[in-house]
Amino acid sequence: MHDIHLLADGVAIFGVGLIAARIFKLLGAPSVIGYLIAGLIVGPFGMAWVQQEDVEALSEFGLILLLFIIGLELSPKLLMEMGKSLLTTALIQVGTTVAIASGLGFLVFDLDVKGSFILGVIVALSSTAIVLKQISDRGEANTPAGRMTTGILIIQDILVIVVMVCLPFFAFGGEGDWKEQIAPSLIGMGGLVVMLLFGRKVLSTFIKKVVYPGGPEFVAIFAVLAAFGGALLAGLVGWSLPLGACIVGLLLAESDARHQIASDVLPLRDVFNALFFISLGMLVDMQLAMEHALFLSIAIGATLLGKSLITAVAVKTARWPAATALQIGIGLGTVSEFGFVLAREANHLELLPSMVFTLITVYVLGTMFFGAMLVPVAQPLSRRIVHLFEKGTLTDGDVDNDKDKRHILICGYGTNGQNLARVLKATHIPFSIIEIDPRLCNTAREDGHPITMGDASRKVILQHAGLESSEGVVVAINDYEATARVITKVRSVRKEVYILADTPRVEHIDDLYKLGATEVLAQDFETSIELSAHILKRMDIPDNIIASQITVLRSGRYSMLRDMPIERQTSDELMRALQVTATRTHYIAADSIAVGATFRDLDLRAKTGASVIAVVRNGKPWTSPPADFKLAASDVLVLVGGHVQLEQATVLLDGKAGTDSE
Repeated sequence: MHDIHLLADGVAIFGVGLIAARIFKLLGAPSVIGYLIAGLIVGPFGMAWVQQEDVEALSEFGLILLLFIIGLELSPKLLMEMGKSLLTTALIQVGTTVAIASGLGFLVFDLDVKGSFILGVIVALSSTAIVLKQISDRGEANTPAGRMTTGILIIQDILVIVVMVCLPFFAFGGEGDWKEQIAPSLIGMGGLVVMLLFGRKVLSTFIKKVVYPGGPEFVAIFAVLAAFGGALLAGLVGWSLPLGACIVGLLLAESDARHQIASDVLPLRDVFNALFFISLGMLVDMQLAMEHALFLSIAIGATLLGKSLITAVAVKTARWPAATALQIGIGLGTVSEFGFVLAREANHLELLPSMVFTLITVYVLGTMFFGAMLVPVAQPLSRRIVHLFEKGTLTDGDVDNDKDKRHILICGYGTNGQNLARVLKATHIPFSIIEIDPRLCNTAREDGHPITMGDASRKVILQHAGLESSEGVVVAINDYEATARVITKVRSVRKEVYILADTPRVEHIDDLYKLGATEVLAQDFETSIELSAHILKRMDIPDNIIASQITVLRSGRYSMLRDMPIERQTSDELMRALQVTATRTHYIAADSIAVGATFRDLDLRAKTGASVIAVVRNGKPWTSPPADFKLAASDVLVLVGGHVQLEQATVLLDGKAGTDSE
C-alpha cells in the first residue's frame, strides 16, 4: 500500500475540483474557474494535500492528453473554407501582439531578443481549451463569430507548434559541439516531415486492420496509446512531450478514423481539461503572487484589454461588423495552455529565467481565470460598447436598388439561407439577404443575389435591406441569441409581417414564439417529419394524407413530438389521418397465381379485406371490374384498404402459380 498517497491525491484533486466547479456553475461562471481554484486549494501552496513532487507529473499527464484532444479537433477544413481573410486576420492579430509584448518584455525583464520573442508568442496565444469549451456549451460554435474565433485559434496553435519545433535551434550557442546541440532537433524535424508525409496513411491502415476489428474499446485504447506514443517520440528527440501528443492528434484529425476516435475519446475531454487546469492551479506560488500582486494585476488587465482591442481591429480589417469583431476580441483575450507549455520548455532550455517563468505561470492562470469569465458576456458586452460609440449611421451595408419591391427578406446566408435563395430565384420570387459574415457576403454576390452586409438586429440594416416592403422575413441564423434579437427588432418595426424562424434547439421554440415569430421550424423535428413522410409514402399513404399529417405534426408547436399535451381537435384530426384508407398499385407477374383467374376465383375481398377499384391493361383503365373479369400477366391492379389488408392482398397476389398461397 506504499502508493496509497496517489489515490489520496486523486480523491483530493477531483473531489475538490468537482465541488468548486459545481459552485461556480451555480453562480453562472465557467467551470474552469472552479478547477483553477481547486488547484490553488489542494496544491503545495494551499492546503498542501498534494505534494510538490506529484504536481509536475499530474500536469504533464493532463497536458499530454489535453493537447492530443486539441490536435484531434484542429481540422484544416475550416481554414480552407474561410480562406485568405481568416489567415490575414490571424497574422495581423498574432504579429501585432508579438511585436508589442516582445518590446515590453525587452524593457521590463531585460530579456534578450530570443527571450523577448518567446514572451511575445506566449502572450499572443489564446486558450483553445477554454474558448472552444465555452462557445460549444453556449451553442455558438457554428455562428459567424464562433467560426472566426475557432479559425484564429487553429492558426495560433499551428504557429506555436512551429515555434516549439524550432525552439531547440533558439537555444543553440555557447560551449560544446554544435552537432551534439542541434542533431536531436534536426532528427526531430526529419521525423516530423516523415510523419506528415506517411504518418496519416500508416495510422489509418493500422486502425482499419487492427483497431476497428476489436470494437469501440480498442479505439479508446488506441487513442491513449497514440497520445503517449507521440509524447514518447517527442521526448526521444528532445521536444516537449505534450507537443508530440498534439502532432499525433493533428495527424488523426483528417484521417478516416477521426469521427470514431472523437466519439470514443471526446467524452473524456472534460476530465482531461479538469486535470490540466487543476494541476496548473497547483503550480501557482501564492506567496510570489502576493509579492508581485500589483505588477501581475496590471499585466493581466493590460493583456485582456490589449488583446481584445488588437484582435477586434484585426477582425474589423476583414470587413466584419464592429460588434462582432469586438466579441471575437474579448473571447480571445486569454493566454493559452500552449503558452504555459512554451514557457516551460523555454525555461528548460534557459531561454527564459526561472523567475520570469514563475511569474508567467501565475500570469497565464490569471488571464485564464478572468478571461474565462469574460467569454460568456462577450456578445452582450461588445454590443453595449459599440452602441455607445455608434451614431446609427449605415456602415456595413451594400446598396440594394430593389429594396422597394415586395419581396422576402432572408436574414442569414448559411446553408438554409442559400437553399432558400436558390428556390426563390428559380420561382422568380424577389428576395434580399442580410448577412454578417464577409465570406458569405462574397458568396452571395458571386451567386448574383442582392445582399446587405451587417447585423440584422439593427434597425438601420433592416430598413436598408427593405424590411418596410417585405412580404415576410425568414431568420435562418444558427444562433439563438442573434435570432431572438432579429425577431424582436423586426417585430418592433413591422407589427404584422410574417416571420419564419429556424432554430436547431428544441428548448428555444416557445421563447421565439413569445418574441414575435409567426412560425418556428425546429431542425431536429423537421428531420423527424421528413423521415415520417418518407416512411408513410413507402407504406402507400396518399400524398394529400401525408401532407395533412405533416400539418398536424407542425401544429401546436410540435406538441406531439415534444411529448406535450395536444388539443382534442388536433388529436382527433391526427387519428383520422392515421386511420384513413390507403391505396396501392400491384403489378401481376407472369408466374403469379392470379394470371388467368377471375376476381371470383381469387375471392380477394373475403380473404384479405382489400378491394380492387380498377385494372390497368395495356395503358387502358378498367374501373370497377366485374367478378368474372379474368386477369392477365402485366395487369396493374389498383387496390384500396387498410395497411394490414393491403399487405395480405400483396402476399396472396404474389403467390406462385401451382402453389398454395394460403
